Amino acid sequence: MIRLLLADDHAVVRKGLQLFIGYEDNLKLVAEASNGEELLEIIRDNEADVLLLDLDMPKMNGITAIRKIKEIAPDLKIIVLTMHPEDIYGKTALQMGASGYLIKDEEPKKLINAINKVYAGEQIFSEDLMSNKKRNKPIKLSQREIEVLKLLSSGHSNKDIAEELEISDKTVSTYKLRLLNKIGGKSVVDLINFSNNYPEVMGGRK
Repeated sequence: MIRLLLADDHAVVRKGLQLFIGYEDNLKLVAEASNGEELLEIIRDNEADVLLLDLDMPKMNGITAIRKIKEIAPDLKIIVLTMHPEDIYGKTALQMGASGYLIKDEEPKKLINAINKVYAGEQIFSEDLMSNKKRNKPIKLSQREIEVLKLLSSGHSNKDIAEELEISDKTVSTYKLRLLNKIGGKSVVDLINFSNNYPEVMGGRK
C-alpha cells in the first residue's frame, strides 16, 4: 500500500484527486493540506511514502516547502503537481529533491503511473530537464542584489531583510523589483527558482 499526502489550496482539486486515488487498490490518501504550514504539520504527524505537491500555496510556496520537507522527512518522495510548465520550475524542483513533475491537465492514469514509478525509486521528469541544459544568457547581479536574493530565497520577509541589511522596506522592494526585471520573473517563487538553478551567479558553483 502506497501512503499518499496531498497539498493543494483548491478544495475542488483535492476532491477530484481523492476520487480517482480511491479507485486504486494500492493507494491510500492518509492526509491533505491546503497551505504550506499545514503541510509541514501533517508530514510530522503522518507516515507517508509520496506527496503530491502544488506550487502555488498560501503561507509557504511549494518550492520553499520542498526544502523544508527534505529537512524533516528526507525519504518522502515528492511529485510536483502544478499548472506551471516544467521549463519554469522543473529544474528547481529536481535540484531541491522532488522525484517528479506533472502538469495538472495530464490524464489521471499518468499521475497514477507516476506515483507507482516514484515509489519504486524512479524520477518523472522530461529528458530535456534530466539532461541539465545550460543557460545561455548571463545575468550579472550586484553584491547587494545577491544579498537580498539570498534572504528572499530563504523565506525572509521584506521587513526581516530591511532589518538584517539595515535598509528601508522601500529599498528592499526596489531591489526585489530590480531582481525580478533582471531574471524576467513575476514572483518570489521565480527568484527562488533562479537562485537554485544558477548558483554561479550567486557566488557559488554548479
